[in-house]
Amino acid sequence: MKKYLLFSLAACSLLNGAGFKLPEQSSDSVALLNSNIATSFGPDAAYFNPANMLFLDDPRHQFESSFSYLQLDNVKYTHYDGKKYKSRKSKALLPTFHFVSPEYIANWKFGISLVVPAGMSMRWDEDLPKATSKKFDLKVMELNPSAAYRITDNLAIGFGLRAIYTKGEAIQDINSPLKADQDIKGDGVNFGYNIALTYKPIENLSLAATYRSKVDMKLKGDTDIKAPAHPLGAFPDGSYNGKAKLNVPLPASLNLAISYEIKDTTLMFAYEKTYWSAWKELNFDYPNAGASNYSNPFFKAFDEPKARNWKDTNTYRFGIAHNATQKLRIMGSIIFDEAASLSSTTSFDLPDTKAVAYGTGFNYKFSEDLELGMSYFYQDRKKRDVKYYSGNPNYPNGTFERGNAQAINLGIKYKF
Repeated sequence: MKKYLLFSLAACSLLNGAGFKLPEQSSDSVALLNSNIATSFGPDAAYFNPANMLFLDDPRHQFESSFSYLQLDNVKYTHYDGKKYKSRKSKALLPTFHFVSPEYIANWKFGISLVVPAGMSMRWDEDLPKATSKKFDLKVMELNPSAAYRITDNLAIGFGLRAIYTKGEAIQDINSPLKADQDIKGDGVNFGYNIALTYKPIENLSLAATYRSKVDMKLKGDTDIKAPAHPLGAFPDGSYNGKAKLNVPLPASLNLAISYEIKDTTLMFAYEKTYWSAWKELNFDYPNAGASNYSNPFFKAFDEPKARNWKDTNTYRFGIAHNATQKLRIMGSIIFDEAASLSSTTSFDLPDTKAVAYGTGFNYKFSEDLELGMSYFYQDRKKRDVKYYSGNPNYPNGTFERGNAQAINLGIKYKF
């Protein structure tokens, strides 16, 4: 079952959000680009702001399930010598699930979400980029049970547990007179937490703060490295087939949000700080490697830590929702997102860049029990000049061209 789910999630690289985060995890959040933190319109409150579970209009059980179809266009790169390269397109089908309970206990509600909070997938087929990143996949699933407690009629807190399953694979392929390559795979389960607060000083105004902790995604697995010996004996064979480890942080994030309701219209704003500075380096570890391995230059190149030194990012999210009729709600949004990587550490495995994204969608209520939502966003990924710090000729020294990513979501909500 686990294998099937991960296959279904497929690759979902670089879609909205700096680095490899995927903030949008419901039909409303795709339309509103995650600006719906202070106000929630459905059971996705269990994930984005569990304190809001106590402010949902309907007191019954609430379910939501949605699917997003995601596509990242070819990443195009022009090297300093004028040669052009492009990655494969990435596509994915992304399912999410949310549930909010009634107040089984007075002033308490409980929720659970199954989401995909991060992911990346890059494929390069040409010699220059594939020498450092022929394939880089990171697939992440999160199970997030949560609870909320009403302190007063206008103040609630929420908290939850983050259980993160991660699966990754990286392939490098050096096409030189001595061909060398590496294929490393691993997975792991790690844990974190999230907390939230919502305060309504007046009926139409909501203030919210949420915090999602960093999770060190520790992957353990195996690798197969082919590192041939020099034909004249200058260095020995360094091939390695055995255990390997990798640690990639899923960064902490802080959201401060406000919403205000004017008759049938809700205006929303959310500021998000993502603590990407936690990622210092990409470092594959080979615990059973010996001296002969490290005497081989290909093995040393595969083993060498790759500096990241990413910086914290700010994201500004603006959203609007309007009840056009008693059954139809229409939504729109825009966000401004910074790049997490430095120009000196942007690599082929994750060509991060700043972006502006636009979202839209609607939610239609067929009955008091059943609603259908559809939403879409377009991300405009900006052009970026880069020069990798190490001077290694196999790393980027040129320009990642302007690109785009898109997503369309179909969701259903049910109450009983």
